[in-house]
Amino acid sequence: MQNKKTLKIDLDELCSAMSDSSYEHEYYLDLETGEINFLSEHTDDEEIGEPKDKIDKEPDRYEQIPKLESHEGYKEMQDFITTVKDERVVALLKVAINGKGAFRRFKDVLLDCLEERERWFQFKGAKEQERALEWLDDIEVSLIQE
Repeated sequence: MQNKKTLKIDLDELCSAMSDSSYEHEYYLDLETGEINFLSEHTDDEEIGEPKDKIDKEPDRYEQIPKLESHEGYKEMQDFITTVKDERVVALLKVAINGKGAFRRFKDVLLDCLEERERWFQFKGAKEQERALEWLDDIEVSLIQE
């Protein structure tokens, strides 16, 4: 087993990259610098050229950052609902996550429940960090603690 590589990585930026569900965006972690490289289909060739060229020239240096799958996001909503104490809010959230448009309806219900909305952001943020750290562990990378 190889030794883990230790890098300074912006954990918030990594979490944002993993949560970006757009299929037009890709993110790559530079395994030498810890920098996160963003590629988009909507960036002109000159703008995207440099990071894309770097990644193409040294593919072993870059690890594509995985995206959160929609079923994982859905599971997070289900898990959060189990932590809600107010039965009325629980009922509204359970209805909201049924069928197409579940993510939007879930967020809409939380707009009227500011305390739960704040708890949701904390819950979701903790899950994102957990997922990012697990991924880094899977690719044999650890964060420099500051």
